Amino acid sequence: MKNILCLFILILLSGCNKKYIIMPNVKGKIYSKVNNKPISNVRIFVSKYAINNMDTIRTDHNGSFLYNGFFVDNYSDVRSMSTMVQHVFILKSDQAYKYINVKKYYNKDDYNKRDTIDLGIIYFENLKSVKKDSIPK
Repeated sequence: MKNILCLFILILLSGCNKKYIIMPNVKGKIYSKVNNKPISNVRIFVSKYAINNMDTIRTDHNGSFLYNGFFVDNYSDVRSMSTMVQHVFILKSDQAYKYINVKKYYNKDDYNKRDTIDLGIIYFENLKSVKKDSIPK
């Protein structure tokens, strides 16, 4: 009887830490197509109105970045919040603004299954431009 009670308590406690992925962690490297070298200090952000609004992140000296994903504890939040997540990242290097829809860069089967998605090398010049005036302040 004591073993059954311990097993029941373990089952209850193991389900308490479940996290649901609204948007996974995203990592990648920003490179220049001109010289095939990493670009450091590229600023990456999303709209301030997005539910996954973040502090601006910057690429390091290797051109690498890591976006810390958006996770929730309650499954009922998944439906309501998943429609408010912005998958379009704005990138700024010098005075050039570009954007990337990160959802298009990874395997759809991996979305919501993996906690980190690796976009690999992304060439800044290949991304579409966006006018500074069109970005919400």
